[in-house]
Amino acid sequence: MGTPRDASGYVEPLRCVSDAISVLNWIGRREGGRRGGREVGGVEGGGGGGCEHETAEVLPRRPALLGWSHGALIAQIVAQRHSDAISKLILYGSTYNPNVRYSIPPPPPIPGEVTNDEDDFPLHLIAARNEYDGAMEDFTNSIENGGASDEARIFPPPPAMLFAEAALVADPIKVRWHNLHQLNECHPSMVKVPTMVIAGDQDPYAPMFTQAELFTNLGKGVDRIWTIIANADHAVHLSDVRHRFVESVDNFLGIR
Repeated sequence: MGTPRDASGYVEPLRCVSDAISVLNWIGRREGGRRGGREVGGVEGGGGGGCEHETAEVLPRRPALLGWSHGALIAQIVAQRHSDAISKLILYGSTYNPNVRYSIPPPPPIPGEVTNDEDDFPLHLIAARNEYDGAMEDFTNSIENGGASDEARIFPPPPAMLFAEAALVADPIKVRWHNLHQLNECHPSMVKVPTMVIAGDQDPYAPMFTQAELFTNLGKGVDRIWTIIANADHAVHLSDVRHRFVESVDNFLGIR
């Protein structure tokens, strides 16, 4: 359902939004409910009488949408632009920061040229191959059972090592973002669907003060909930406390 890699080799926020809408619409049609009805039709053979038969109109079913990290910004824009396409929104570990505004970058560089897109990182670093330590950068938590652990600082937790091994096989090249100024469209007040803001209490990419800004400025008139997972970092869903993350999301979605 996604767009193919183009000649530029970049991922752009609004292209991701378009891809997400395509998938949401497909899920809505595939999982849609049915509304019954009766239809009158002519009798076979051209007679003047008529017959009734049952009909079932397939209605789109609005799925919930979860976005993690930068993906939460994409999910937020989807909700802002297409609130009718989703039933609920989950902004997980959102990197939203009201004080960050991305500049419009210059045209993509000539291949092999070392430059900077003035967005986030040097392009030659964005295009670099993923490495074992880099794949674990979302696992920053060094707190175990409520106390600091020197061992945890030196030896990564098993989930982090397992994730790194899998990531190097499935995703050996780091993502190359471009046109990050498109993320400037994120304005919490424009979100008009029931929303959950959720993050680990030790997430360095989603600190408490930015999560508070995000939550308190969400659009009025719809339900919202802010959940903080204790002793967790950016990758809560891959950590040893993931069951609490799943339980919180399930409760928000009304899954029993």
